[in-house]
Amino acid sequence: MNTLGQNYFKTRSKLGSAVYSLTKLGEQSGVNPARLAVLQNLMANLKDPFLFVVVGEVNAGKSTLLNALFGSDFCSAGVLPTTDRIAFFKYGKEAHEFEASDTLMEIYRPEEFLKDFNIVDTPGTNSIASGHQRITEHFLPMADLVLFVFSVTNPWGASAWDLLDRIHHQWKKKVVFVLQQCDLRTEEEVSAILEHLQKTAAHRFGQYFPTFAISGKQALMSRTSGLQNEELWRSSNFAPLEKFTSDVVESSETRLTKLINAWRGACYVLGELKEKLATASEIIRADNELLSGLEHAANYQEKRTQGKFEPLFEAFDKSYMAAGLQAEPLLESRFRILSSLMPPGKTPEEIEGLIFATTMKAVRRNIADGAAAVEDDVRMLWERIAEEMQEHFNLQLSVGETGVPDWTAARLRIQESVQNKTSEGLKHLRLKEDLGRALGRRTKLLWTFLTISGFSAAAGGILAWQQIAPWHLVAFGITGLSLLLLAVLGNRSVTKIRQLFTDRMEARRETLMMSQREAFRNGVTEFYREFVRLFEPLRKVCHEHREKYQPQLDSIANLEKLLVELEQILRPVEQALTEQMRRQSAAAGASHATEKPEQK
Repeated sequence: MNTLGQNYFKTRSKLGSAVYSLTKLGEQSGVNPARLAVLQNLMANLKDPFLFVVVGEVNAGKSTLLNALFGSDFCSAGVLPTTDRIAFFKYGKEAHEFEASDTLMEIYRPEEFLKDFNIVDTPGTNSIASGHQRITEHFLPMADLVLFVFSVTNPWGASAWDLLDRIHHQWKKKVVFVLQQCDLRTEEEVSAILEHLQKTAAHRFGQYFPTFAISGKQALMSRTSGLQNEELWRSSNFAPLEKFTSDVVESSETRLTKLINAWRGACYVLGELKEKLATASEIIRADNELLSGLEHAANYQEKRTQGKFEPLFEAFDKSYMAAGLQAEPLLESRFRILSSLMPPGKTPEEIEGLIFATTMKAVRRNIADGAAAVEDDVRMLWERIAEEMQEHFNLQLSVGETGVPDWTAARLRIQESVQNKTSEGLKHLRLKEDLGRALGRRTKLLWTFLTISGFSAAAGGILAWQQIAPWHLVAFGITGLSLLLLAVLGNRSVTKIRQLFTDRMEARRETLMMSQREAFRNGVTEFYREFVRLFEPLRKVCHEHREKYQPQLDSIANLEKLLVELEQILRPVEQALTEQMRRQSAAAGASHATEKPEQK
């Protein structure tokens, strides 16, 4: 796998993604097309492949070096129709060759690294004809790196040094010496040759060139044999050359400057996009503020409304208990002697009817006032929110013909709900049935003992008239005992019936209060929900705003994050390039100042 310039290409890829997204977003948002075109051109320039030119004498191992450098056997001698042509390797989806001229063959291969690197493999310097030389000199000025390959078996060819002289003095290109096929010599011999190469270069050009002694064959084998042979890789001494080449890619002043310019262009377009979508951002912010404020106000006011109606529930309870007190005289009237001997009749129904009518009358009156108070709270909330929307958002609230909501239906729903729950709860008292049965049993009891007393008294009188003693006394004793039991059991039945009435009233009291409270609270909640539903059209508009603008704002946020990450990478690079230019300018100025006195 090719790792040359990995950091550079990773940064370029991130920037490319940002530029692509910015372009799409800019087209949607109406950014000046010319500015987007400039940004795309800046990015397109970054995609120009790096150009590596390899020169050296015949059989110096140039092709093997290239294959090892890129980890692929793309440059084998078999791909070249003739050995005296320049081979220009480019990316192509399918492998094919194109004869550009008698001296140049363009070779296309589906190798991914060729998207980022163009490779020029030249014929040997000792066999370059005039046509070869012209085309070689055409590529050399454009090269990002010139790999000058010497064979360890013969590094002294004059043609190689002559071409190197033109490259160095005329085009001032970055040149790297590569001493190839070092596996054919001993370490001592390689060291001696390296030293001689460096001294020769220093003598002819006044400087030392980066020089690497490698075995391209061993490096290629370690990468392509599938064995991942670490020993071969170490023996090849290829790692320093690979790192140097990668550093050249990542430190190319021209490429880095283009990268920085594209990044700055992306930042500029992002700034323009943020300005264009500032209104959208403000709309969504205002929408969120508006809706959250509305819901908060409604929830807060509902809690206040719910919390201030405890007196109403107490009034409901009092009206219920008062109805029970009003019904007690009717019950007591059934305990008189003559009434007790009569059937219950409609008295239980009258008692239940009185409790129902009295309670319902009080509840209707109280709940009407309570529902009206709820309506007042909601109306005041409406007025306050309408005023705030007009003041902060310049939004005029208007509903219906009058512009103000009609709360009548919601108010009546509260009233009806509480009344229905009260009516339903009172029906479960079942006083009519239970009191009727209890009073009926008491009447039967009284008649039973009265009958026994009457018969026994009559029998005693007859026995006394017949002077049948002592049975007349027994009969009169039965009469007295019957009357005593009548009094005792009659009083006990009165107590039981009163207790039945009291227990039944008390048993329904808590349940009735809870159902009334629940009905009222649910009614208030629904009232406020209806209030909030009035703003549903506004909520829908806000939702449409979010669907329209939020994806763009999210994209901008992501792009801003990505460009900040790129800034952390590129800002130090920019500062380093600026400092480098400053030093070069200072050095040039000092050199110019030195030359003037000498000319005088």
